[in-house]
Amino acid sequence: MQATQNAVTDNEYRNLPVTCLVESANNPRKRFDEKSLEELAASFKAQGILAPLLVRELDESKYEVVAGARRLRAARIAELESVPVRVVQLTDAEATEARVVENLQREDIHPLEEALGFKSLLELGEPYNISHLAARAGKSEAYIYGRIRLADLIPPVAEAFLKDRIAVGHALLLAKLPASQQQEAFSAAFRSMWTSEGNTQTLIPVRELAVWIESNILLQLASTPFDKQDETLVPAAGSCVNCPKRTGFNRLLFGDVVRKDSCTDPNCFRAKIDASVTRTLEAKPQIVQISSAWNTREGAPLGRNRYMELEIKKPKPNGSAAKQSALQRPCTKMQEAIVMDGGKRGQVVKVCADPCCRVHHPNTPSRQQIERERAEERRRIEKEKVAITTRHRILAAVLQRVSAPLKKADLLTVADQMIRGLSHSQVPVLAKRHKVEANASASEQELLAKQASKCDEPEISKLLLEISLLDSAYQRSSALGDPLMDAAKRYRVDTDKIGKAVAETFAAKQKERKAAAAKKTKPEPTVNTAPASA
Repeated sequence: MQATQNAVTDNEYRNLPVTCLVESANNPRKRFDEKSLEELAASFKAQGILAPLLVRELDESKYEVVAGARRLRAARIAELESVPVRVVQLTDAEATEARVVENLQREDIHPLEEALGFKSLLELGEPYNISHLAARAGKSEAYIYGRIRLADLIPPVAEAFLKDRIAVGHALLLAKLPASQQQEAFSAAFRSMWTSEGNTQTLIPVRELAVWIESNILLQLASTPFDKQDETLVPAAGSCVNCPKRTGFNRLLFGDVVRKDSCTDPNCFRAKIDASVTRTLEAKPQIVQISSAWNTREGAPLGRNRYMELEIKKPKPNGSAAKQSALQRPCTKMQEAIVMDGGKRGQVVKVCADPCCRVHHPNTPSRQQIERERAEERRRIEKEKVAITTRHRILAAVLQRVSAPLKKADLLTVADQMIRGLSHSQVPVLAKRHKVEANASASEQELLAKQASKCDEPEISKLLLEISLLDSAYQRSSALGDPLMDAAKRYRVDTDKIGKAVAETFAAKQKERKAAAAKKTKPEPTVNTAPASA
């Protein structure tokens, strides 16, 4: 850094033609907002360039911009012929250092641009190392390591990152993968969804992408369901122990791999899991097949809503039983199951798939209790029907005794306003009571208003009261009282008599239904077709 400071002091200020200036190919800044450049260009036209560009001479008529690439682009948009510059004598290493340090001081720096800057400084050698960069940037060493890994993104993924198609969390996960596997993982970061605009690609959450990578790329051998020493599982591949594609096979080649022993060939790994599943199903045809998904589809393995996986712990060395929750205790319904999908595909586990098991489903109601609850619900619904029908008949009886206190014109005005103000749920109810059906030319509200205009004063008066009491016909009294029953009292309607008649009608209908059902279940008499004896 001291060398750069010494070199910068040996400089001169001048105006240079824009045509003589070129951007550095090693500039870590990759994104330039077009709108921001337009605004800066307008400022240059009005006030000129106040801060000179930092450049170094390449030859007599060519200068490289060390700091100020954005100002140069804005000057070209503003069609300026020359710009003020500060010419300094810098070596390639000193120019890189000055360019990167200037870029890292930006507030809106993109993580990938930051990564390219850190990588350029590391390539300069001492004193630039991870600890030095962490101290200079005020960040942890883990942060610097993570940012530098972003520089390992393949070009298509890096371009998508710069365009903000993926977030920094997705980019960090992809950068840790080998270049040959980044494109596959990048494609898995998007999910196809049908929207109003058609089939669109939606970015999945970082956690979901991490699970996909762990299940499909970071294939750890420690949890495999097959024997890693088995040579016959997939004869063409041989055993995993002697496979050169295993990270633990060559520590010099995979010295930077800090995770557990893993397989780097996903196709071979999946082929062995498939072969292991096939072998298990052939050896145990009655084994339960389960899924890692929650719901159960017809003809598919049981979902997690239909079974409970049991973690049977081994006894302690001293012979005492290991502690486990009540829901993990063995039961008489416990049986073996094989996982058919997800990260545990092929593993054989213990499960309880009986929904009535008292050990693992203590709060699940019994079949008898479910039947009792259903019967009670049916009785409640039947009782509710009786109550609603009773109240509707009370409303009809009230309307029969309504007089007409207003003139027809006034009544029509009130009726029209009340019909227009009906709620979305009230319109079909009132239309049904008056046998009005919407058509292509008019809505139910318009037809109701048209029908009201043909009524006389008593009928309009009944309609107004009917609208006012419509909601009360569906619900009993509230904190504000019971308008329907109050109206029934005013018009001396015998509500008890109406309720009794409705109850008798429903009881008769229920009796008819039971008789019809009993008739269907009654066995037909058999006919003796044997010939009579002589």
